[in-house]
Amino acid sequence: MTPKQGIAAQISTFPMDLRHFEALLPHQIRQLGSNVERIVVTIDTHRSRSGRYHGDNFDDHLKKLRQVCVDARKSFPQLEIAEVDYSPPMQREVSQYFFGTDSMPVKAWDGGYFYSLFFGMYQANAQYVFHYDGDMLFGGGSKTWVREAIECMSTRPDVYVVAPLPGPPRPDGKVFGHDPAAGGFEFRREEMPWLAYRHKYMSSRVLLMDMNKMKSRLGVIPWVPTTAKQKVKARLLGHPPEAIEAEILLSKALQSSDSYRIDMLGSGPGFWSLHPPYRSEEFYRRLPEFIRKVEANDIPEAQLGHYDMHDSMIDWSQARANTRWYRRYKRMIGQRLNSLVQT
Repeated sequence: MTPKQGIAAQISTFPMDLRHFEALLPHQIRQLGSNVERIVVTIDTHRSRSGRYHGDNFDDHLKKLRQVCVDARKSFPQLEIAEVDYSPPMQREVSQYFFGTDSMPVKAWDGGYFYSLFFGMYQANAQYVFHYDGDMLFGGGSKTWVREAIECMSTRPDVYVVAPLPGPPRPDGKVFGHDPAAGGFEFRREEMPWLAYRHKYMSSRVLLMDMNKMKSRLGVIPWVPTTAKQKVKARLLGHPPEAIEAEILLSKALQSSDSYRIDMLGSGPGFWSLHPPYRSEEFYRRLPEFIRKVEANDIPEAQLGHYDMHDSMIDWSQARANTRWYRRYKRMIGQRLNSLVQT
């Protein structure tokens, strides 16, 4: 297989992301654009039967999302737009590259993205792929972070994934919200000229992967089957029952190859990520304000060290209540029953 070359960012998005993506795409280009040669936006047009990937007004949102990307390309010509190709030949090509198989499930057991994630990273067609979801915010604004991350991977044989520091940095360097026992490995500080941590699990929200090194260490990603309980839930909700969540599968691959992920701030102002875990009308209304504050490094002290947007920035109490498991499953089952009636 011919080794890949170059550096590309790849953004995964979906029609129902429209309200935040139209504000965040210009921000992401400002913060990351000079670090990469190209930015590839992959739009997933596959609609789940239930869950957060179902959505109303799907076609209208898709049309508007396409236009957001076209408009962004006027100021950043290196932006490429690709809708996820679900044709059998392309599915086979992507599945062969990552798993050594002729096919793969379209969605994970819970309806979350699966094929579209791997298609996006494959479509980026670069050695170094900076993948992130379309709802991510980036602070610091370092113009050298990607180059430093590549150097990090090139000097550490057991590292093929690097990510920005999760959340704005604290003076004491602490980070919060990580499971210290994930994969039986307690994350630890990495010896570097700047703040960095070594992990043995991955997040699909944001990562920079050396695709050539991943292939050389793994060959193909080992498949991990879903549990019996996940299979039952998947069939109840109308999702494919074969695939666990993509980031869990990637984490298990990292562990099976005795490899690691490093989160690092980088030199100067560094580069860090921030993720909004919920959606609310207040969030959408205040999103331009949050973008300005992140770019100006005007962050509440309580937010420092947290990769999810903290209550010190926005009151998430009602949004949290709306996403409690029994309410989510009630909505998903309702959507599933409605789809069965319509068919």
